[in-house]
Amino acid sequence: MISSFHSPSVAASMRMTATPGCSDIGPEFDRLKNIKTISLNAKLVAFVEKAHSSIQERGRFKQRDCYKRSLLHYAAIGNCTNLLLFLLQSKRSIDSRDQCGRTPLSWAAEYGSLDVAKILLEQGANINALDYEDCSPLTYLIHAANPEIGRHEDTKAYSIGNGAKEGKLRGIKFAWVWGLTYSHLLRHVRPSI
Repeated sequence: MISSFHSPSVAASMRMTATPGCSDIGPEFDRLKNIKTISLNAKLVAFVEKAHSSIQERGRFKQRDCYKRSLLHYAAIGNCTNLLLFLLQSKRSIDSRDQCGRTPLSWAAEYGSLDVAKILLEQGANINALDYEDCSPLTYLIHAANPEIGRHEDTKAYSIGNGAKEGKLRGIKFAWVWGLTYSHLLRHVRPSI
């Protein structure tokens, strides 16, 4: 679970100072490992741990996880401003896409990662980038966000103030229906003994 977020003034001052180094991002990797959707998936925990050790040893990490998410996507999920700024030093694609076509800004919106959203937009991220199901970052913020985690109302106001538009709901509805159907199916399938 994400326990703390930087205030907007802290994020602004961080951007004015030197770009963070490897030692500044360790606590952010720990925060990532505690996010429920990551901590419950052994493959994602392994990916985050591998990324952390690779950055500590070599200062870089360009691999993607099993969902084709880059470390930029994870920095957005965890509101990891130091990690994001560190990664942006290497001129990474600010609008890189995962297997569903989601950008880091889309993940930042869903998780209410206001400070990361601000940095991404300042660096030129497309605020209305549609995924493969025609959902925008604002669509995920409004319809898929967990209100107990992050600063969703502030992120929503900031996004709308910068021209964010809501995409279609077809992708989210499809994923929700598929998830319900799959979980219903699992309840009725018994393993062979």
